[in-house]
Amino acid sequence: MKPLIFLDMDDVMCVDDQYHSTEMLLYFQAKKTHSAELWEHLVSKTAAENLRQLHAEFLPLYVISSSWATFLSREQMCEALTRTGLEFIVKNLHDDWRTPRALSSSRRDEIEWWLEANREPDQSFLVIDDTHSGHTLMGSYLAHEGHLVLCSAGGRTGFNSDKLEIACRRLRRQLGGLA
Repeated sequence: MKPLIFLDMDDVMCVDDQYHSTEMLLYFQAKKTHSAELWEHLVSKTAAENLRQLHAEFLPLYVISSSWATFLSREQMCEALTRTGLEFIVKNLHDDWRTPRALSSSRRDEIEWWLEANREPDQSFLVIDDTHSGHTLMGSYLAHEGHLVLCSAGGRTGFNSDKLEIACRRLRRQLGGLA
């Protein structure tokens, strides 16, 4: 059974001040023309490489927990991921590819609702988020049971090598391997 990765985008994969999700959303709303620079810089190359390493070891399925999923259809999300070199996520996107939303829901609510509706018994999972959008995850059972990796919001580091190491250690522990 493949583990799950709940993936936020802003401040995790996307840390550039000039090329960010607002620019990407404007492209999909047809308010801005295609920009090769946008797709080249939207996702941090370091964060992308670290996620590739995590993927190579664990071969997870992905669920998008980012606010991007509120504004993008599955087709648009797949296009954005492919254009930014994250096609391995597209190929491993869970059928129920995004967390549910409600008007006043928190990230914690959304992930817990998704898990309740879709998680297989004993399926390993990890939430990769940031301290801003994922603040409701801090102090939750998700954090206490080793399912959470938080990146610094606004820190421009995103999913760096330290976060990769934590993520690998937490997934290995869940899978019964050496931590």
